[in-house]
Order: sequence, then C-alpha cells, then structure tokens
Amino acid sequence: MRHQQPEKTLNPPGTATAMRPRPFLLLIAGIALALMAAGEADAEKEPEWNYTTGSIVYSVSISADGEYIAVSDDGKVYLFGKDSSTPLWSYTTGTYVESVAISADGEYIVAGTWGDKVYLFDRDSSTPLWNYISGDNVQSVAISADGEYIAACSWDSKVYLFDKDSSTPLLNYTTGESMYSVAISADGEYIAAGSWDRKVYLFDKDSSTPLWNYTTGSIVYSVSLSADGEYIAVS
Repeated sequence: MRHQQPEKTLNPPGTATAMRPRPFLLLIAGIALALMAAGEADAEKEPEWNYTTGSIVYSVSISADGEYIAVSDDGKVYLFGKDSSTPLWSYTTGTYVESVAISADGEYIVAGTWGDKVYLFDRDSSTPLWNYISGDNVQSVAISADGEYIAACSWDSKVYLFDKDSSTPLLNYTTGESMYSVAISADGEYIAAGSWDRKVYLFDKDSSTPLWNYTTGSIVYSVSLSADGEYIAVS
C-alpha cells in the first residue's frame, strides 16, 4: 500500500518563524585533517566559499576529485566548480528537487523532483540530456562512477535503473510500498533500495527481479552500497 507523503512546507509545524534561504558552503576536509594532526582540532575552520540559494538546500553531491559540486533546492539544480561560488549553470525545475547525484568525474548529474521527474545533465550544459516522468515524487537518485547507469526510486513504490543514453528504464520494479532511498555500486552492476515496508532490496542491473530482500525492524530511510557492491548499510 502506498502511503501519503507529507506536503513540503517552508514553515513546518511547530516552527515559530519561516525558514529562510540557507547558504551552501564548500569546506576543504584537508584543513580539518591538518589541524587534527597538529593537535588543533578545535580551531575555527573557514569555508572556501559560500553561496546563498533562493530557498532551502535539499541535496548536495561532490565529484570524486572534488572539482564539481551539484546542489538542489526547492526549484533548481545548480552545478559549481570548486574554485568559485558562481554557479557554472543552474536549471529551473519549478518544483522541489529532492535529490541530486554526480558521477565520479563530474561529467554527469542526475536529479529527482517532487514533480515526478528524473533529469540527467551533462556538466557542460544546463539543458537536460533527457528527463523521465515517473508516477509520483522521486525520493532518491544515484549514479555509477562513470555515469553510465542511473538509479532512482519514487513514492509510488517504484525502483528504476536507466542507461545514460536513454530515458527508457532498463529496470522498473514495483515493491508495493513507498520507496525512500536508492544506491548504486561504482560499476552500476548492483542497486540497493530501501522502503516503507521495512525492506531492503538488492538488484542486479540485468534483471527487474530482486536478487533478494531483507526485512528490517523499521522503515528504511537510507541505504548505502560499497563501491564493489559487496556490502550494504541501511538506517
């Protein structure tokens, strides 16, 4: 059974004041590591830069080499280079962008919206390579290291797998319950997904039938898959 998702709001119940646009910060991890090594872990760390979007930032993703950063808010997808707080480009979706992910080399960016769409971008253009209309809000997206495979899951109990060259899903599986999170191995061979029905599902990219599923003790809000697909962590 599909569950009703709470409506997004900029003023959640119990919040006295409206939530204001929040700055997106780029921090350099090496600073923290160097300070810890020097015994100065409590020293103040300054961001390389910050950028204030027009609304709440919902998701961020950074390329493996740290060169590119994808960001989403309640109406746009942004791409930044690490050396500047001026976006390389932005794309207006017109609705909440719940999740973004970027390939290891920063070449491809995928985004999922509450307007039931999955978008794929090349880093050199704000015009999507393609988009796919799902049946409901897209909760989570993930992309393989080389950008060849894109995984997504939606509130209407669906798990999808795409090849970057087509918006037609390679895999389209209905779990029967609302989906929260999806992850993909570095080579795109395995896809893990977590659901409202307290289950974790594991798929091979060549089949819409799960390799297996496991029932946990509570709703699975988040899944993470090791690069080789051997290990899965859930919460």
